[in-house]
Amino acid sequence: MTNTIVPQLIFTLSVAREIASWEGPDYDLVVYLIQEALKAAKEEASRHGIIIEFEQKSKPQ
Repeated sequence: MTNTIVPQLIFTLSVAREIASWEGPDYDLVVYLIQEALKAAKEEASRHGIIIEFEQKSKPQ
C-alpha cells in the first residue's frame, strides 16, 4: 500500500459504509463487511506508519 492509495481506500470504504447504512436493516451484513474491510485497511496503514482518520457518519439528506 502506498501513502496515496491508503487514504483513498479508507475514504471510499467509509463512504460506502455510510451509504449502505442509509439503506436500513437489509444492508446490515454489507455494513458489517465494509466495517471489517475498514478495520483491516486501517491496521495495514498503521503498520506502514500511516494514520488516517475521517469524520464519522453524517445524516442522510
